Amino acid sequence: RGLEAARGSPCALAAVGEQRPLGVGRAVCALGLDDCHPDAICQNTLKLYKCMCKVGYTGEGKKCEDIDECDNDFNGGCVHECFNIPGNYRCTCYDGFMLAHDGHNCLDTDECMFNNGGCQHVCVNTVGSYECRCKEGFFLSDNQHTCIHRSEGMSCMNKDHGCAHICRETPKGGVACECRPGFELSKNQRSCILTCNHGNGGCQHTCDDADNGPVCGCHPKYIMHVDGKTCLETCAVNNGGCDRTCKDTSTGVHCSCPVGFALQFDGKTCKDIDECQSNNGGCDHFCKNTVGSFDCSCRKGFKLLTDEKSCQDIDECSFERTCDHTCINHPGTFECTCNKGYALYGFTHCGGELKRCSRPCW
Repeated sequence: RGLEAARGSPCALAAVGEQRPLGVGRAVCALGLDDCHPDAICQNTLKLYKCMCKVGYTGEGKKCEDIDECDNDFNGGCVHECFNIPGNYRCTCYDGFMLAHDGHNCLDTDECMFNNGGCQHVCVNTVGSYECRCKEGFFLSDNQHTCIHRSEGMSCMNKDHGCAHICRETPKGGVACECRPGFELSKNQRSCILTCNHGNGGCQHTCDDADNGPVCGCHPKYIMHVDGKTCLETCAVNNGGCDRTCKDTSTGVHCSCPVGFALQFDGKTCKDIDECQSNNGGCDHFCKNTVGSFDCSCRKGFKLLTDEKSCQDIDECSFERTCDHTCINHPGTFECTCNKGYALYGFTHCGGELKRCSRPCW
């Protein structure tokens, strides 16, 4: 009845909570009787319950608002486009790029790998795009994929027409040069200047148009490659993907491993070396592999020396009162003997003097 009352009245809920606080707290969260926001989690407490906003939301629990991860200086960590979604965000890449495994970086797509990029003759991949080229004696048609055989005589058919991309015949018998989409005709009216509208200007991350062509930039925490187009990971981004030590170099991140670990073929992962597999780790007796190292130990009767590898026999006879009478040391053990007329017992002790029988024992 208490729970039925709680279901109908906040006052009754408080009253029941005072009588059985822990049980009511569990019931409130389990039955959905809390006043937590839909984007919050109801959590049991010793007194009653508390509301906590889910990951990707901010607030005090009874009111939660979505966090726009894209609305910061780092664009949510996305190098191209960041799209906010309820409780999360998603990175996407421009045409000609694909999303990297980290879900943030964008890598060039090699269009020439599939069907030669649709080019009739030669396909040349570029960062963010590709272009078709023709063999000697042919020129590229207006569709930028097929090649037309060159016949001397017509102005645009002459290989010396001078147009970088597209050549058009003029009514007066001359030629007029045009550029492919994403390019602009330069001041000499022959050359074509790449713009950011075509394959992101050949830039891996950011592109800004300038008078002499695109200027590439990198997302914060990445550095520009010497080619001025591609961006290299730095140790500031997820430790450069390294398992252990990361070092920034002119060619990108360099991963290394501490002593006892080996760098794997991926150049990032560190794997423990089992030193015991090679020459028993240098141990005289026993070798036990540990994470990043190994331990040597000795058989019973031997002690480990300061080099932590060699084993030396323990001379038990050098200890005081090892044997009652005579002690003989052996490798890894020792032997006690008794003086004439005494009997050995308990391995180390010698009993009282033996007395001869007055008559035969049989």
